[in-house]
Amino acid sequence: MRAVRTTLFAIAVGMIPLAVIPLVASARAEDQPFPAGTSTHEMHGLQCTMVMPKDYDPAAEHSLVVILHGMGGTGTGMASSIAFTAANGFVVCAPKSRGQGWSAEDVGDVRTIVAELKKTLNVGASRLHGVGYSNGAWNLAAVALDDDLRFASATWIAGGYTGGKVPKHAKKGLGVLALAGAQDGNRASAEKTPHLLGDDVRMAEVRIQPNLGHEWPRDHIPYWHWWMGVQEGRYVPGETLAFDWVESREAGLAALGSDKNGAVEYWYSAEDARLEGAQHEQAKFLQNDLLQDRSVRFFGNQLTAWKLDSAEHAETFAALKIKSTPAIVTYDKKGKVKKVLTGKLKAKSVAAALRSVAATKKRPD
Repeated sequence: MRAVRTTLFAIAVGMIPLAVIPLVASARAEDQPFPAGTSTHEMHGLQCTMVMPKDYDPAAEHSLVVILHGMGGTGTGMASSIAFTAANGFVVCAPKSRGQGWSAEDVGDVRTIVAELKKTLNVGASRLHGVGYSNGAWNLAAVALDDDLRFASATWIAGGYTGGKVPKHAKKGLGVLALAGAQDGNRASAEKTPHLLGDDVRMAEVRIQPNLGHEWPRDHIPYWHWWMGVQEGRYVPGETLAFDWVESREAGLAALGSDKNGAVEYWYSAEDARLEGAQHEQAKFLQNDLLQDRSVRFFGNQLTAWKLDSAEHAETFAALKIKSTPAIVTYDKKGKVKKVLTGKLKAKSVAAALRSVAATKKRPD
């Protein structure tokens, strides 16, 4: 790959905590496929802005985010919007189309570039992510749904999925997210995306930012950042944005009674990350997959929600007679314990427990 122009700058970090991929600080500059920080390179006729982690280790596996700009946009603009992810081990590639928008030729070249970068950067399984903004969103499917590339996630921003063959691996290996503003003319397409793809992918959801038109949904970018880690299997007990958690149990219980909904309490332990075998997988599954289930999210998002570390709240944990973490506890609208769920939990049983204390009992879809 021939570098035609290079610029460097310090990466600003503004993100939620995630499990950071180990990086080796001693890697030599001459071993790097691209300079640390931000640089621009020509690849297959397209100018591509790359953002590299400061302490990139060529010998390790890496995560790659490929982002397509909107009509009249630039790769540098898109790269700067998500450059903060490099501090958490993500490499960013933001190509620039030859014209104002994306042509079929451009998209084909992006696929070729991604295939080469997977090898050059040693992109690990389940560590390839695709993002499209506006015009880039309309062209995202042709890249992120390529069966040979095997993307782990696809995010439509200010746009949505309108068709394209879904690869076989998507059922278990592709997460789908759509983000849009409430006043965006493309909102309807974003909202249709999880309904069109939901049965064919690992998980799918849409998030709408209030009081926003056809713009970059800044309020949802921290969620997207955490969500990409979920698709990779990154897991830190208690670090989840599945619900809008209130700050404490006391605050949550005090908020009950203002509507017809109850509450949900998520118990975890820092030790869950150090468990081995089936116990570890169950703890990670509950936080990364089960809490993302469509029914669990629908009923859970109606409830007041908080999360507690069993070691920090040992007295309360013991009073509830919970034997192990992770655990889910539901409360009715009066603050009375309704259900305690532990062990090998399934989405169906958790959704039923949440539904029993939610005002709306039926999903609209």
